[in-house]
Amino acid sequence: MSAVGTYSDGIPVVAYRLATAAGDVLAERAATTPFYAASTIKVAPLVAALRLVEAGTLTLDDTLVTRDTFESQVPEAPDYRLVPDDVDHGMPPAGTPMRLADVLERMIVVSSNEATNMVVERVGLEAIAQVLSDAGAHDSRMTRQFGDQAAAEAYGMSNVVTAADLASLMGALVSGRLAGPHATTWMTDVLSRQQTPHIAANAPEHLPWGSKSGSVDAIRHDVAYLGPPGAGTVVMAVCTRGYPAEDADETIAALGDLALSLTGLAAR
Repeated sequence: MSAVGTYSDGIPVVAYRLATAAGDVLAERAATTPFYAASTIKVAPLVAALRLVEAGTLTLDDTLVTRDTFESQVPEAPDYRLVPDDVDHGMPPAGTPMRLADVLERMIVVSSNEATNMVVERVGLEAIAQVLSDAGAHDSRMTRQFGDQAAAEAYGMSNVVTAADLASLMGALVSGRLAGPHATTWMTDVLSRQQTPHIAANAPEHLPWGSKSGSVDAIRHDVAYLGPPGAGTVVMAVCTRGYPAEDADETIAALGDLALSLTGLAAR
């Protein structure tokens, strides 16, 4: 079966990269194929925020005010709200002060789009672009916030990733090339609490892992680290397009199982 969506013509596509965090490629397929990013791009604003914390511009205890209305990237467009299917019903009511640490947690662990937009407003798209550049993710970009339909119509597929870039981003994060030790540990801990893993769905109980998945209609991705964070950690990114959700989940989990077997991590 195949599935059609805003970012899918119904032709099934699977791309992946399995690599070490240091960048040694172990296996890949169509790894430079571009995909709509969905929520996998949220790793980049996470890093951008922790860099500001390291610089002393922010602290994890600083507060952001919850929002249900956001400014469009298109100057003449009106402010917008997220469509009902994208609303995070676990967020406090609009106008509530919320610790940055809690906002970042919600952005990653439950993939809250409101939390993400709050973070993006605070750190800025330029800082996010710098994270992607520093990670070597040169074919990926984030140029709009979530739910900004006016920007989507104006700019097209404006949040883009490849499996190669997602693997590079995760590898650079877990190996400490994007931030210092304390910030890196904080980020890998947040990623380890991901509630919707796919690559690590069948990981051994005691194997450390962390991930960020993402999906919209006919789009399903995941990027994960497998094993204790460091330069030798295994990272994997899988991007799919054109599959029903159940088929995509099965495909990503199967590739994750293969990665665990090939690297010997399945036996740990």
